[in-house]
Amino acid sequence: MISISMFDANSFVTTAMLADEPYKLQFSWNDVAQQWYLDISTNDNVEIVRGLSIVPNLPLFSFYRRTNDLPLGELMAVIVNQDEADNQSIGRQDFLNGKATLVYIPAGELNGALETSL
Repeated sequence: MISISMFDANSFVTTAMLADEPYKLQFSWNDVAQQWYLDISTNDNVEIVRGLSIVPNLPLFSFYRRTNDLPLGELMAVIVNQDEADNQSIGRQDFLNGKATLVYIPAGELNGALETSL
């Protein structure tokens, strides 16, 4: 499992190695919707997915699996403390304050990791 670093900015781009390939991840905070969104592109700036809503504790690539350019693993925003009253959403600071963590689970680890987190 690979943890993806988040930054204290409303919009930023980072490069992450997913399935041994570099991908560009553009994160955008929507203040009206109070939600994070993600665009994914190849390292050569070829768009793969735009406007992916980052929701907690669900495999984020599952609805986009038809897209052949996605890595074979899974991206998840995991709420670290399941006992919190509000574990249905991820706020602007939640990746920074430790409430949530964004992780990439390689295909080889996927079955065991999903069973553990659900």
